[in-house]
Amino acid sequence: MKRIEFKVDIDKTKKITFLNFLKNNKANTLYEKRLINSIYFDNKNFEMYFDSVEGLSPRKKIRLRYYGKEKKNLDNVKILLEHKYTNYSGRSKNSIYIDNHIRLFKNGILDSKYGICYPKTLVSYLRSYYSIKDFRFTLDENIRFKVYNDNITSCNQSSIDEIIVEIKTNNIEKIDEMKKKFPFSEIRFSKYCKSIEKLFNI
Repeated sequence: MKRIEFKVDIDKTKKITFLNFLKNNKANTLYEKRLINSIYFDNKNFEMYFDSVEGLSPRKKIRLRYYGKEKKNLDNVKILLEHKYTNYSGRSKNSIYIDNHIRLFKNGILDSKYGICYPKTLVSYLRSYYSIKDFRFTLDENIRFKVYNDNITSCNQSSIDEIIVEIKTNNIEKIDEMKKKFPFSEIRFSKYCKSIEKLFNI
């Protein structure tokens, strides 16, 4: 399903402003906070990264995602394989649970556009979930990055202090109205791209 999504970068000192916005607009808490871990794949030339930085369309990202504390051994862990697509009309995502993650780490994922892609970075963060009518808000904090090699997290790691809020909706007609009400400015932000910039000499 196509969706409209925009992101904002909130300074930690202004987190209370965002929470007050939610309160004043009678937001609901959708789920309990949870830790999210995403293992991003790319080819040897980092073409997914460069396509995202340049804003090319269509483009995609490929990742494995699991919830809870970061783990080195992912056996017996529920893992989602996700393909995120971006084009001129919006964004979409395909997700399936897999049990062959070891093979994917070893042999890579063959993509029709990007060729064979291998795991590059592990991005971990704490996410909170809210909703206001047709809009879903997620607040991501404690964002950390690690190089990912051979199914073992590397000591090469970094983090950022920003809080990233994502606003998503399928109601295209009301997106401009929400942007006017929201007390922060929209940005282009990719956790995967930020992890590459923090961890690789690119």
